[in-house]
Amino acid sequence: MRKIFSLGLLLFVASFSYGQVEKVEEMRQHYNPNFKKSSLFIYYYKDINNYFTPFIGTWIYQNGNQTFVIQFWKETKVDYTEEAPKYYTDELRGHYKLVQNYGQMNEQTIYTSEINIGNSPTPWPTIVIANQPVQPHIMNGNIFDVTGPVNPAYPTGVMGDLDMRINPANPNTAQWKVTLPQGMRGMDQPSTFTIPTNVILTKVN
Repeated sequence: MRKIFSLGLLLFVASFSYGQVEKVEEMRQHYNPNFKKSSLFIYYYKDINNYFTPFIGTWIYQNGNQTFVIQFWKETKVDYTEEAPKYYTDELRGHYKLVQNYGQMNEQTIYTSEINIGNSPTPWPTIVIANQPVQPHIMNGNIFDVTGPVNPAYPTGVMGDLDMRINPANPNTAQWKVTLPQGMRGMDQPSTFTIPTNVILTKVN
């Protein structure tokens, strides 16, 4: 019996010697200060309740013959295992553009976020990073306004806090708000947004 117990213990210890075990948790636990993490696990904070789903798709805001268009999609199990502690998470991501004569034959792009980062050859994989849908119809995250002149010292443009709230009574509309993050800023750090900061978006697909 002692040999069987020792062998079981050895196998248990060996199972952790090659890396931590993955454990899936609901996304809100990532932001819960009372959530007790174990060093035995690499946590995957998953959009179990599909709070991201209502946001996925194309939303627009029209002002005259100009239309602000933002496309959202979900990335699953984004890898943050190079950080400490290691983890994975689902994220809502997006790109935006401003176009003239949206949807018409003579549509023209005024600006777009699908460009390279600063003066580098690396394209922006996303311009929105949102991983806090901890309740239905409300999404918070960060957005980068890269539509203005590029300051070499700040290649990511103007970073804003994004708050988007879908109207439960009309889920094809949402309040879109972008604000500057609180805290100290450099004197030369860009702080003026070109993208809309307080508008009602309409979902078109």
